[in-house]
Amino acid sequence: MPERVVRHERLLVALSFACIWFIWGSTFLVIRYAIADIPPLLMCGLRLLIAGVLLLVVAAASGARWPRGAEWRNAALIGVLLPGIGNAAVTLGVAHVPSGLVALLVATIPLWMALLASLGRDAAPPGTQALSGLALGFVGIALLIGPGVAGSHDAPIQPVWALVPVLGSLSWAWGSLWSRRAALPRSPLMSTAIGLAVAGLALLLLSAGMGDLGRWSIAATRPPAWLALGYLAVFGSVFGFGAYLYLLRHVPPAIVATYAFVNPVVAMALGWAIGGESLTPRTLTAAAVVLAAVVTITTARPAARGAPAHAGAGAGAGAMPARRP
Repeated sequence: MPERVVRHERLLVALSFACIWFIWGSTFLVIRYAIADIPPLLMCGLRLLIAGVLLLVVAAASGARWPRGAEWRNAALIGVLLPGIGNAAVTLGVAHVPSGLVALLVATIPLWMALLASLGRDAAPPGTQALSGLALGFVGIALLIGPGVAGSHDAPIQPVWALVPVLGSLSWAWGSLWSRRAALPRSPLMSTAIGLAVAGLALLLLSAGMGDLGRWSIAATRPPAWLALGYLAVFGSVFGFGAYLYLLRHVPPAIVATYAFVNPVVAMALGWAIGGESLTPRTLTAAAVVLAAVVTITTARPAARGAPAHAGAGAGAGAMPARRP
């Protein structure tokens, strides 16, 4: 392979990692600016619908076949379970909990996947390493959402709102495992575009039913909120997901999975430096415990873990699981 081509591929790999490490990590804080003027569920619906439509255009331009029957239905359902419920939970969580802590709670997706994979008809019981990771993870979650944790500007966190991203992570994990058996479109890009668009429409309908359209004033929406919405849709979802797909084709999955460790660090650092979010000794200890648990789970053997190391994608990013829908 010519040296020029090698350098070009190395540059693309580096830029792609920058997307899934830093852009995805930044989306948690950016959500705060978007929902400052746009109701959370409405903002999330707009974000996913815009991203889905853009990806549909790209997929159609690339010649991807339009799915039919069960493929369409399954792609839509996975879209609701993953970017729909997952991102809605993240957005609602960021409205009440520091963005860095939300990112850390979302990073527990591999824990839930390991737990869910150990249940049901096709159960894959976790091995010793995976069990150790699960135990560490639950200790870390307890430290994160227990009483006495400080949020933005040292305001106390309400544990019930901290549980919302956890429930979203459960939906993401369950949908990821189910997607491995579902009949899905051959084109990962088309499948994900359908999922994002359907999830966006579903959230917009839910938001409208809750009266968000009546409470939202387009004229009163300030430029930072519009910029944040555009950033989340275009950079967080379209470019971030495109980078993720590229890396899955060119880099070992275990290396791609490093975003699960980097995203919370980036989110917590930005939340502290820009968003006024507290980094107390307890928070840092919990972060270390949760990240150690994620590393333990994702480095366990696949047979013990019950899912590939890269199966979960950052909820803040609006991406799909590795066997893309």
